[in-house]
Parts: sequence; structure tokens; C-alpha cells
Amino acid sequence: MNPAVKLALALIVASIPLGGCAALYGSLYTDDPLTAEEHNDLGVIYEREGKHDLAIREYKRAIAADGSLVTPLVNLGNVYMKEGEYTEAERCYKKALDRDPHCMDAANNLASLYLETGKDYKKGLGILLAASPRNDMPAYALDTLGMLYLGLGETDKAVESLEEACTKAAGDEALRAGISANLVRAGVPGGCS
Repeated sequence: MNPAVKLALALIVASIPLGGCAALYGSLYTDDPLTAEEHNDLGVIYEREGKHDLAIREYKRAIAADGSLVTPLVNLGNVYMKEGEYTEAERCYKKALDRDPHCMDAANNLASLYLETGKDYKKGLGILLAASPRNDMPAYALDTLGMLYLGLGETDKAVESLEEACTKAAGDEALRAGISANLVRAGVPGGCS
């Protein structure tokens, strides 16, 4: 069993009162021993293991436990995206952005969803630019921005964003490789230099 799952289960068991059957029954069925953050963390573990149904359950529990949190909404959207449930993913990302309009993960993932579905590139562009000024965007968001520009036929802006993404991604070879491939798609032979 995964060590992180063992730890989560140990925390749950340790939080059950040892005062007899009535206390055990009440503890298991009426009082949730996990915080919203712990439900989110458990969801992340399940998601990494490919147990999307359990991850969805835990992210929903996190959202129900603390409606102000943004991260479980983004994570829930990510699982829906992986499952091809784009309408649900979009709903989650939009709700996350309603709570925090500057949440770059939600903005980037919603814009990426629009790239994936081949629609609403302008909307995705607006969402990304509203979440953060371009000069403050992380490399992964600049990559998404570049691909949105490319989808809109604005090749010069696409190349500019992708080249900036390459520079900001220094040290992250996996991200640089993806950005480099996107630069090649934009017509820059050799990709990142």
C-alpha cells in the first residue's frame, strides 16, 4: 500500500474515539475526522493512483467542508478534464475563478480546456490575461497563452509568448520540451534555443 495512503488511514483510525460502540458509530457516521484540506490531499493521492472516482469523492468532500477553498475546485476540474467531462471541468474552473479571479491554475486550466476542445480561444485568452499580467505569468501559462495566440492565427504573438515561456522554464526540462514542440508548431525550427 502506498505510504501516503497508509498515513491517511492511520490518521483516520487515530481520530476515532475509543469509548465503545456508540462513540465509534457516532464518530464514523456523523463527525468527519478530516479537514477540508485533508480531504483534498487524500483526493490528490487517489488521483495520482488513477482512482478518479475516489478522487472526485474526496474533492467534493473538501468543497463541502470549506466552500471558500479554491484548490479542491481546480483539482476536481482536473479530474473531470482527464475523464473527458469537459462541461463539468469548465464549471469547476469557472467556480474557482469566481472565488479567486487571479487563480492562475484555474485560469490556465480553463484556457487549456478551450484549446483541448478547439473552441473559445478568445475567451481563454481573456481569462488568462485577466488572471495575471503577462510579465508575471509562469512559464506554463505563457505556453498556454502562446498556443491560444497560435489558434487565433496571431503567430508573432504566439512565438513571443512561447519564447518567453522557454526562458522562464529554465531548469524544468519536461516543460521546456513541451514548449519547444509548441514553438516548432508555431514555425520556429529547433524550438527553444
